[in-house]
Amino acid sequence: MTPVDTVHLGVDSSDSAIRARIGGHPPQVFAGQPILQTHEYLLTLAAHTATWLGERELSVFIRRGFSIGDDDLEYPNIGVRAVVHAPSSRNAESVGRHGGLGSAALIKTPTDDEAMPLVLIAPQPVLIQNEPSYANAVESDGHNFLFQINEEGWPVGSQSQPEFVEEYLFGYGSVYFYGSTDANGLVREVVPGFLDF
Repeated sequence: MTPVDTVHLGVDSSDSAIRARIGGHPPQVFAGQPILQTHEYLLTLAAHTATWLGERELSVFIRRGFSIGDDDLEYPNIGVRAVVHAPSSRNAESVGRHGGLGSAALIKTPTDDEAMPLVLIAPQPVLIQNEPSYANAVESDGHNFLFQINEEGWPVGSQSQPEFVEEYLFGYGSVYFYGSTDANGLVREVVPGFLDF
């Protein structure tokens, strides 16, 4: 597998209809797709955000009504989906929008910052409970760690700006994504591995 550069992404104060973004309307490429009937849009990683993406984007969806008290918290049946797709701007329609999230651009933040980023693309995951066995099932299927979404990285609300997220989606934890790559180091598929909180 191609070495992975470390990239930190955080929520910007402005929105974007293209490139890396979180919340708001899902990408146009998903218009009319069944996933929008069962899942809500979370975020998009832009092309070239990670070397394994190449010219493609990756969008993450969470099952409508998902809760950390549910049974679908581990690979292969986790209630989160990741889909690799051609670059696509936001859809004009709100179908699939997560009502509890704001809408903003995702921007690169310094990797030497001690604060946990919302999205961490790295060679190795940063585990909350320091329990590597959580990844056994996904790794045994030939997948390697790609990135994680960390709820510690949500923006902090202020009096002038309301909360970006109404309630934590993953129990103020992290969800870890894995994948397998082709001979050129480009990802073939991306799967959520587990939650840690």
